[in-house]
Amino acid sequence: MISGVAELAHELRPLLFRLYYLVRRQTPQLTLTLTQGSVLAELVRGGPRRMSALAELEGVRLPSMTDVVARLERDGLVTRAPDPADRRAVLVTVTAEGRRFHDELVVAREEFLRERLAAMTEADRTAIDGALPALRRLLEPSTTREEVAADER
Repeated sequence: MISGVAELAHELRPLLFRLYYLVRRQTPQLTLTLTQGSVLAELVRGGPRRMSALAELEGVRLPSMTDVVARLERDGLVTRAPDPADRRAVLVTVTAEGRRFHDELVVAREEFLRERLAAMTEADRTAIDGALPALRRLLEPSTTREEVAADER
C-alpha cells in the first residue's frame, strides 16, 4: 500500500495516462485530439452548445475553440450556425455522421476494455469496481475531505 498522497499521485498519473493511451490506440479510425473528442462527446451528450460555452467547458480561449470546431466541421462531425436566440453567437451541433462516429468509437473502446476486464480475476474486477467512486471524485473540481466523509455516511 502506498503511504502518502504524493506517492499515490506519482503512481496514479502514469497509470491513468497509459490506460487512456492504450484504449485510444485500439481505435485509430479518425484521429481526434483530446479536446476534439471531448467537444464531440459533450455535443452528443448535451446537445447543441454555443462556441463560448464549449470554450469555457474545455478551459480554452474562444479562438482555440474556433480551431477545434473548424476541424470537426471539416471532418463532417459538427455544424456551426448562428444561435437563433442571439444571432451574434455561434451554435455548434453534432451531425448524424458525428453521432455515428462517436457511438462507434465508444463501442470499440468499451469492447477493448471488456476483453481486458474479462481476462482479469474476479478479485481484480471487484477492486476496480470499488475504486470507481473515488476515481469519479477525482474529476470533481473541489472535493473536500468533509464532503467525502459526508458521502461515506
